[in-house]
Amino acid sequence: MTSLKQYLVEHICRYCELKMPQIGKDEVCEDLDEFVDRIFAPESLGGLKQLIQMIVRIRNISFHSAHTIMKELHLPTYIFDALHNYSFDVDDRYISNEYHRTKYQKGWCSEYPFYVVLLKSYEYNLTIKSCELFAAFIKHYYSVLDTLRDKDLARESSTREEDACSNFRLFMRTNVSELNYVRETIPNTTGDSPTAIAHQLDQYLNSKETWPYLPHKNYLRTLCHFFSNDWRPPKHIRRRRASIDRLPKRYADPIAIPIVGAHNDIFALIPDEPLIPNSEGLNEDDQYAAQTFVINNRDVDTKRDKTELLDTAIPFNKHVQKRTAIDVTASVRRSHNMGIQNTQLLMPEELNFLAGKLILMSHQAENSEMVIVIWLMLLLSKSVEEVQSLVVFTDLSSKQQGLYIDELGQGWWFFYVSHSAKAKLNNEGLREVKEEVFTSCPEFLQKLIVANRGAQLTGPILKEKDPKVITQSVVRKLKKLSDRHASGRVSVRRLVNFVSYYLNSTEVIDPIFIDYSYAVHMYMTRVARSYANVSDHFRSVQLEKLWRNVEQDIESYTGNVLPISLFELRHFDQADLFIGSSFTPTNDAISTLINSLTRRISASMPSFQHRLIDIVDYHNAFTAYTAWMLLFGTGYRAAWNPLPTFALFLPSLNLMGISDKDDSDFSHSRIVAVPNVLASQLKEYKRHLGCLRSLLRVLLPKLCSTIDNIVDVEQNILSFNHSQATQWYKVIRNSRKEQGPFFFLNRQGNSVVATNLSPSELVNYCKNEIQLPANAGRHWLKSHLLEKNICPELINFQMGHWQAGEVPLGHYSALSHVEAINEMVPVLDELFEEVGWKTLKSVIS
Repeated sequence: MTSLKQYLVEHICRYCELKMPQIGKDEVCEDLDEFVDRIFAPESLGGLKQLIQMIVRIRNISFHSAHTIMKELHLPTYIFDALHNYSFDVDDRYISNEYHRTKYQKGWCSEYPFYVVLLKSYEYNLTIKSCELFAAFIKHYYSVLDTLRDKDLARESSTREEDACSNFRLFMRTNVSELNYVRETIPNTTGDSPTAIAHQLDQYLNSKETWPYLPHKNYLRTLCHFFSNDWRPPKHIRRRRASIDRLPKRYADPIAIPIVGAHNDIFALIPDEPLIPNSEGLNEDDQYAAQTFVINNRDVDTKRDKTELLDTAIPFNKHVQKRTAIDVTASVRRSHNMGIQNTQLLMPEELNFLAGKLILMSHQAENSEMVIVIWLMLLLSKSVEEVQSLVVFTDLSSKQQGLYIDELGQGWWFFYVSHSAKAKLNNEGLREVKEEVFTSCPEFLQKLIVANRGAQLTGPILKEKDPKVITQSVVRKLKKLSDRHASGRVSVRRLVNFVSYYLNSTEVIDPIFIDYSYAVHMYMTRVARSYANVSDHFRSVQLEKLWRNVEQDIESYTGNVLPISLFELRHFDQADLFIGSSFTPTNDAISTLINSLTRRISASMPSFQHRLIDIVDYHNAFTAYTAWMLLFGTGYRAAWNPLPTFALFLPSLNLMGISDKDDSDFSHSRIVAVPNVLASQLKEYKRHLGCLRSLLRVLLPKLCSTIDNIVDVEQNILSFNHSQATQWYKVIRNSRKEQGPFFFLNRQGNSVVATNLSPSELVNYCKNEIQLPANAGRHWLKSHLLEKNICPELINFQMGHWQAGEVPLGHYSALSHVEAINEMVPVLDELFEEVGWKTLKSVIS
């Protein structure tokens, strides 16, 4: 048994002890061995995480396909739940990297070709039909495995198994029109036999005369042989080849996301390497400072030449950056500070006109599908391709993303909400979250969709399979309507991005609620979404607030009430469950943490003689209490050496400077509000350190000299000029070597040493009473600020979540930090009072 498999067995067994005690270790080992043997995994089990993620991605699109694949792979549901719902946390970095591997090793394509197909599934273009084809491929693979491995049918360089798997993998990942059409149309039904699928592929090959790139045709021809299982012994043909390989190098395309509100040719580049999820609740994209890399002059609708160099700018030289990037930067900044008068936003006049035309068009059967698409783009912020993946279903046992019609005939939009980072099995006191989100569908739109489906209610919302046909018809219709109206052009982009533009300009609600409700992965919420945990009922109330504001804008313009309701406030589940972050603690858990830390302080109070060991224990307990309060009160990321110096804390203004994730330009340094209880506690902690140095001066003079620099830091830095202060700040922030105010004292023989406080030490300090993630305070603060209806700009101000052009400390910023802090402090005080944080006096001060 490999080391990774041992850890997997232990993890699954712990899950079974908590959730399914009837399953023992022997059964777990047997089921896991059967699954590993079934997928022909390498001995290292490298990349097994990608198989779990594959099931999740396919389940989001086609529940039936995901169920079929799990059945064929012999993957028990409890093993999937154990690895998907909870973080697989291993201290060994090598084993953790191996589990999260995304690349296959040399030789895997020939030795484990089927496993590579599963491993690289994150690259595939998944639609409803392609998921069905994927499931059919896996099912048929096991039925013809003996033929695929027949040595008499093998080619000189590869077996038929390698040919089938490599061609299917390349077919699923290649984004060209010919292969996209196949993925959208084949198979005709989920019940099609392999022979029928082979016939459909053969018909398409024969019907298409010209191919821009011949290997794409060979992908499909190989799949025809695979599904029909008519392999023949190969014919060895000698071909002349040049002595020098003149094939151009291939460069992978980066992941480019359109910047909402910017011009069409400006995109933000995001990391394309999946990072290992952090088990302490820190989002993987939130561990590093955001880079200002943008890509411009790029046409993302066409396939670029493989040898073309991308027009990107990574300016390191300040002067070059100022000369070449100023126009792009200005455009991006403007897009993130959109006003209500921005021409890219659909105005009330245009919304009223569009709604009226759509209502009239909905009475015409030939236009019903186009009307549905336009409404879905506007209300759900979905593109045509995303709308195509939505289905209508009536059976809750086979849920898919789309519209659910219940027994009462009411419609509910259904989507999955999940995060890459999961809580650990041993975490306690965290909110139970659900991944399944139901949102009410307006009655007029539900009736329109049901009428369009006709006698066959269940199935894809759109009957048209080609997205280009739908897009072209929608573009023509919008152009025609716009030409007949005096307002601006109503385009597909303005429809799809209407909600983003509206929230950007009005901040009626936080974009998180749209993200969670309709699985709209906006790049502006890419990091912030991982910290939010909200109740299901509150989410619905926020959506109702958004669309009520839109309707009121239309009514204030026209003077008439909109004849239809854009949102109806209904709750699918009467039990108010939570969705979002799985690291958010309950208020009861925080109270337990506070009581535990308070008891440790009381139990370690030094006696009258003030023995050294008593002083050490008391200081550590007092430090842990203050540090936990700091994390909960400021939204500090759990970093080494939090609050590296008292010079960053200004108690008179209730503010603090934070640099828990930063780069050389301090682009993520921020100022946050400090609740009054925390401000008083920090002042008491400073007095505590001042008395501590007096008690230990004779025994530990070197340590006390360091504490002198910590306590009297204001006197030392007042004489610094700008360059000296900059250099000093770069040295002390989040430093593991430079001593900060928060440190534990540890006995080493007859001496005592001070070590900077680390997240793991803080978590382990009270692990016998309660085990919370190190970033629990950050998740708790974000979630409760949302529940208090705080303005999204102020939440991002406190949490440090912003885009280019939104930096509060930027030279262009008009935000008043004093006013923002004055608005935040009363809310933070209220939150602290709810859970019971109090200022504790140090007995040695």
